[in-house]
Amino acid sequence: MTAVPPHAPQSGAITLLVAMGLVILASLTSFYSARSVLVGQLATHNHAHAAQARMAADAALARAQSALPSTPSWLATLLQGGAPCPAGTTGPQWQCTHMNLPQHPALPQAELSSIAVRDLLLSPHVLVLQASARIQGHHSQAHVRESLFIPAVAPAPALARPAALVVNGCISEAVGARLRVCPLVANGTVCVGSAKGPAVHTHFVVDSNRDGAISEAEIHACLALSPTSLPGAGGPSAATKVLARTPCNRAAWRSVLGDITDAQLQAWSSAQERNGLSALTRPARTVYWIDSPQEWQLSVGSAEQPALLAFSAKACAQRCPRIHPGVRVVGSVLLDSGCNDEKMRGWHAGTIEGQLVVESGLPEWQQGTVLAHPEGRKAYSLSWPVGIDAAQVQRIHGSWSSSAP
Repeated sequence: MTAVPPHAPQSGAITLLVAMGLVILASLTSFYSARSVLVGQLATHNHAHAAQARMAADAALARAQSALPSTPSWLATLLQGGAPCPAGTTGPQWQCTHMNLPQHPALPQAELSSIAVRDLLLSPHVLVLQASARIQGHHSQAHVRESLFIPAVAPAPALARPAALVVNGCISEAVGARLRVCPLVANGTVCVGSAKGPAVHTHFVVDSNRDGAISEAEIHACLALSPTSLPGAGGPSAATKVLARTPCNRAAWRSVLGDITDAQLQAWSSAQERNGLSALTRPARTVYWIDSPQEWQLSVGSAEQPALLAFSAKACAQRCPRIHPGVRVVGSVLLDSGCNDEKMRGWHAGTIEGQLVVESGLPEWQQGTVLAHPEGRKAYSLSWPVGIDAAQVQRIHGSWSSSAP
């Protein structure tokens, strides 16, 4: 009988353990290989869904842009606002409008949304379109945005030497008048230093001797302010050509506002008011379109945020509103007196730090201080690229961006 070696059972057990280990290792290798394939497939699917969401968001943005000029009343409807604004754009200066987008026929599984956002104080002529897409049944989302110039307001002309007072007619002082008109000065101190521009400019001077030209004597006779009313010098200036004032040419308004229309100013003012901006909010309201003939009694504007008061032809239907003597306006005051001097007869005001523009003369002017301020036109003089057609909706190149949660 042959004897079994003493270590044979142990050797068999080791062999069995090794075999089992190899089987387990092979199983683990197979499992992780399958898992790797599955993860790769999921990543591929997620990438595909993310690409779909991105494509859908781009489509939503394009549809929102194409919808803007398709309806004659698109701007008025779009700029009504009232929708909740995205994060980071909270406060009364931001106006937001949700845009209704139809389902994309090629992407029926994508939920599309778009919102239009604009800053009513600093850039009412810029509309930021934000579009989003979410793929139903998945967690894939994408967001894209792009900015557009819109014809909500037109560019104002650059004025190298803006006058403190711009009129479309002649000026005379009432008996005992208390007036002070100061031009821009070199050292920035009001009424002290070398004048950088005229204190008063008129677009209409009567050709009293009918010789077909406007002389210095006729200009000084038309702008008959006393030396005490012009403490900062600067003197008067006027158009040197004989110009007709009937029908009313609105030369004074156009010289400072350019192609900005009454409707644009009124809509801008209404949007700020509707959003809750006022003289007491921070930031404060900057544009006031005024149809009331009542005396204005509210101080508005600041050096950081100049305001614009525009008294309309309706406000001036009988007589242009006066400004209470105690009121201080930092910014611009415009009165559409329709080239009718009688509507401004005996007018009085408080202090205007910026610019006063009157679409007629100022006969028997009673009271007022007008101090030219370099930032006085800031409320409506916005930044526009050179050569842009401000009457059209145009994309702002380089403003497109995308993000994904």
